[in-house]
Amino acid sequence: MGRRRTGDPHWPGRVRIRSGVDTMNQRQRIAETQTFPLRNVPLRPRERERLLQIPGTVHLTNERGEMMLVPLRGQYQIHWAYSDIEAMRVLFPKMWTQIRKKVDRNEADHVQMDLVGVPNRDWFDPMLNDADFFKFAEWMEMIHPDLDPAKVPEFPDGVKMRRATDGDLDPFSKIWSDSYGELNDGERTFEAIVEEVTWAGALERDGKIVAFAMNGAVEGSEGEILAVCVAPDAWGNGYGRLVLAAAAYRHASQGAIRARIKVRPDIKQALKTCADLGFRFHRAGIEYRRPVDEEAIRQAREERRVVGVKARFGGWR
Repeated sequence: MGRRRTGDPHWPGRVRIRSGVDTMNQRQRIAETQTFPLRNVPLRPRERERLLQIPGTVHLTNERGEMMLVPLRGQYQIHWAYSDIEAMRVLFPKMWTQIRKKVDRNEADHVQMDLVGVPNRDWFDPMLNDADFFKFAEWMEMIHPDLDPAKVPEFPDGVKMRRATDGDLDPFSKIWSDSYGELNDGERTFEAIVEEVTWAGALERDGKIVAFAMNGAVEGSEGEILAVCVAPDAWGNGYGRLVLAAAAYRHASQGAIRARIKVRPDIKQALKTCADLGFRFHRAGIEYRRPVDEEAIRQAREERRVVGVKARFGGWR
C-alpha cells in the first residue's frame, strides 16, 4: 500500500483503535464531529461517540467519509458514512480493505452491517456483495410507549414463572438457538447478551423450562428487552405472550415508562405477540452479514462464479 498523498480525498485516513479512554473533552469532540448525510444507520452525535468509545473499536476517516468496525454483543458491526454516493463508491472498497485487517476470527462469527432508511438499496447491493456482505434478514424495533406498573401479569394453571438462575443458562441457550433457527445470531451473541442481563425469567411447565425472557438495563426511562424465546415444541400455547408481558412488567416495576424489543418480521408470531401487548413499530432495517472465515468466503465466491458461468453458457455441453 502506497503512502497517502496529501490532500487526496480518495485515500482512506489513518486507522484509530479505541481503548475506551480519550483525553479530548467529550462534549468538544461531539461538537466538532463532521456529519456525513449518507449513512447506513442514522446516528445521533452521542450515539456515534458511544460506539467510538467501545474498547476495540476501529475508526477510519477522512474528509469525505468514515467507517467504524465495532465489537458489539459478540460480533463485529460496521458503520459507515459518506458525503455523497460518489464518495462512497470510491472510498467504501478502500476503507473496507483496510479495516477488515482488524477482524479477528477468534472474536466473532461474522461481521454485521445494517441498512436503515437507506434510499435505493438496489444501488448498494452490488458494492456490498463485492465485499462479501449479503442480505441476511430483516429486523424491526418495536416500542411499548406506556408501560403500566399496576398491570401485573397473570399465569394460568399448569405453568410457573420464576426468576432465572445460572443453572438455567444451558436450557436458555438451546431454546434461543432452536427458536430462531436459521435466523440465529450465534452462541457468542447469546453469551454477550447474558453479560448485559439485569433480570431473567423462566417459564416452566411440568418442571421443564418452555420459555424465557431476559431484560437489559433501563436507560432514560426506557428498558430494553434482550430476548423472548419459546421452545419450538411448546409453540402455540401463548407462552411468548406470557414471558413478554412479564419482561415488560419487570421494566415498569423498575421505573421504565417505555420498553424496546427487536424482532424478526420473518417470525410472524413474534410481531403479532408484540402488537397484541401494546408494542408499536419504531423502525426497521435490513441486516447484511459477512463471515469472518476467509477460506469459507473464497469457496463461496468460487461457487458463485461457477453458477454464473453455467447460467451464461449453459454448462459445458
